[in-house]
Amino acid sequence: MTIFRGELQLLRWSETSTGGATVTFQLADVGDLNGFKDLTLAKKGMAGQRIAAIMVQVDDDAEQSPAPAAPKTKPGELCIMACTFCADRQFQDWLHAQQLGICQTEQHAKDLICGLCSIQSRKELDTNKIAATRFHTLIREPFLAWRVAQ
Repeated sequence: MTIFRGELQLLRWSETSTGGATVTFQLADVGDLNGFKDLTLAKKGMAGQRIAAIMVQVDDDAEQSPAPAAPKTKPGELCIMACTFCADRQFQDWLHAQQLGICQTEQHAKDLICGLCSIQSRKELDTNKIAATRFHTLIREPFLAWRVAQ
């Protein structure tokens, strides 16, 4: 995998009906071009490889401008439910009783939910259908059934 880290200068952009949208940058150092040349070797000198990029505008004093803050999203129904469960001592006891792991704190409960649902954050339960299904079938439904039986 080729990784380029460096400064670029925007030279031009264009949009045409035949060529699509294009952007042309100038590299600060000619040596930086080698990484891009290496990409074309596998295709016999032809361009066309896909490249992921994150770009941040640099101020005139060569410092990166602060990136705009990502819009905050409110937690959805499943995230709120998972957070409520994690704070519930009865839920922590149930996790421990199910031998899903030692659960002595809210953080332990959170870690177990994230692990069982293969997510990094409980917010993902609201956007990741597979994680939401896992949360319902492995956690929510069995816990609520256990609580009713108590």
